[in-house]
Amino acid sequence: MAKSRSSFFLLNMHVTREFSLNFLVSFLFFFFIFFINQILLLVQQIALKSVDVKTILILVLCAIPQFLQYVVPFATLSASSMVLGDLGSANELMALRSSGIPLARVYRVLVICSLFLSAVTFFISDCLMPASSRVYQDILTQVMRELPTFELRPNSTNSVGDVVMRNGEVEGSSISDVLMFTTDSEPYVTVTSPQGSLELIDSVSFLYSLTLEDAAMLLTEDDISRTVSAQGDRAEMFLDFSSQLPQLTQSSPSNLSSAELWPLMQSRRVIRDENVLAFHQQRELALMELAAALRAQDTARADSAISQLEQLGTEEPVHFYYQYYSAEFNKKFALALGCLALTVVSLPISMIRIRHGRLVGFGLSLLIAVSYWYILFASQLKIFDYSFNAGFLMYVPDAVMLLAGVIFLAARKRRAG
Repeated sequence: MAKSRSSFFLLNMHVTREFSLNFLVSFLFFFFIFFINQILLLVQQIALKSVDVKTILILVLCAIPQFLQYVVPFATLSASSMVLGDLGSANELMALRSSGIPLARVYRVLVICSLFLSAVTFFISDCLMPASSRVYQDILTQVMRELPTFELRPNSTNSVGDVVMRNGEVEGSSISDVLMFTTDSEPYVTVTSPQGSLELIDSVSFLYSLTLEDAAMLLTEDDISRTVSAQGDRAEMFLDFSSQLPQLTQSSPSNLSSAELWPLMQSRRVIRDENVLAFHQQRELALMELAAALRAQDTARADSAISQLEQLGTEEPVHFYYQYYSAEFNKKFALALGCLALTVVSLPISMIRIRHGRLVGFGLSLLIAVSYWYILFASQLKIFDYSFNAGFLMYVPDAVMLLAGVIFLAARKRRAG
């Protein structure tokens, strides 16, 4: 018995070590992908404005938890797939079965590792991400108060949003040879002036006043025949750049903890229930009115009742914020459960004898990760299509992966038997 336990201990340590090494490699791979996709865009946006390196590094560190909640489950999937593929290609799994050791011993280690990483994922999404997002929001808001501005330098071109301005010499807030135009909204505005001044009049709303002397303005649309021009000795324009603040500075439900989301979700649920009750009451009254009109053979009343029923429809009303909060609340648990679900779906790889198992396992994990991501994305798009608790939709990817893993594993075992 002691020898058996010692053998299992060595097996557990071997699988754990292999899983850890493969997880590290997979984690770095997925981290790099998400880092390039989300972080470098931010660095590019603020680095061009001469923001100090320390602030950039803090913003990057605070933004990392935003995607770590996806990186850990996907890295767990890849690590499990690579371990099973490598053990299978090296005939280690066959040796275990020949020795009377069931593969469940290997599965147990992978499941335990995935449960640990599920806890890590939940900690990231429920604790680390809300805390870092608050710091991120405060710093980025302060930085962005200086970003949506024109840098008044001699003979320079600046753009903010869809507004582009070219200027000549600069002295204080006074500028010469002004050419300003918009690029992304109709009517397109083009303004020229030999002399003007630009001043910040509201630092909170990022509202600027542009005063121009001897200004000429041209308004155009895609239809070139619709053009309006105007001239004046003096013109004053107000430029509102408040919309240029990134969305990440907003306190969205995804940046709240489950403890913060729960009361918000429950308060919206009460409103949702009241709306649903009112909906059914209105339909019942309309149906009663229709029945009474039919008994009285009153065509006008019947048509009116039918019209009201058509306006009400048959679907219960959807409360936007209840669905939104419910989806974000349950998404934290669903992503944590994803580590276990993705590990289970990788277990059938142990039943396949393949060459270059580690590489093949990694390739299969990428396909499964893309599928999981697609199902999660599709589920999120559907949260406003139904009146029931949208949180259940967040568990659809996990349910699909768990079911697929169990079915394929059972099928492979039946064939092997």
